[in-house]
Amino acid sequence: MIDSEKKIAEITLKKLQNKSWDRLTLDDVLNKSIKTNKFIKTKIDLLKNINRYVDDKLIERSKNIESSSSKDMLFEVLMARFDILQENRVSFIKIFKKFKKSPKKILALFPSFLESMIVTAELAKLNVNGLKGSIRLKGLFFVYFLTFNSWANDTTTSLEKTMNALDNNLDQAEKFNKYLK
Repeated sequence: MIDSEKKIAEITLKKLQNKSWDRLTLDDVLNKSIKTNKFIKTKIDLLKNINRYVDDKLIERSKNIESSSSKDMLFEVLMARFDILQENRVSFIKIFKKFKKSPKKILALFPSFLESMIVTAELAKLNVNGLKGSIRLKGLFFVYFLTFNSWANDTTTSLEKTMNALDNNLDQAEKFNKYLK
């Protein structure tokens, strides 16, 4: 991710601290001090950019994760993602609440979410190739969004509820995964 895209993501998240998603405009984010990015033409593009920003930060943080079992690595990588979201919790919660009310709009972000799940799987050294891999990827997608909902309602500073939900969700996914072997 290039610096201007990182800056745009950071500004977007910062502006959302004080503004609703509906009131946020492209002009709020793409002011004259930032060279306008040719890929950001809509507010959906802002969300895709934020998603890439989170992925970029996750890749950097995951360099410190030690290799272990698939479940443990997946837990560590997903918790690192939630820690990144936690840094801008207010902004992400505003986005979540807005799109929760209009799920059709989420479809525009689906390819971006899918890319994020592929990045997450690769960082956790989870094989997502072939038919079995495709099923695993869909399972990871499901685990992430179930856990995201828990994260959105988790008011603990240690994200204890999120960790418990993620652990339980991964246990369930692991039981299902046994059928794929």
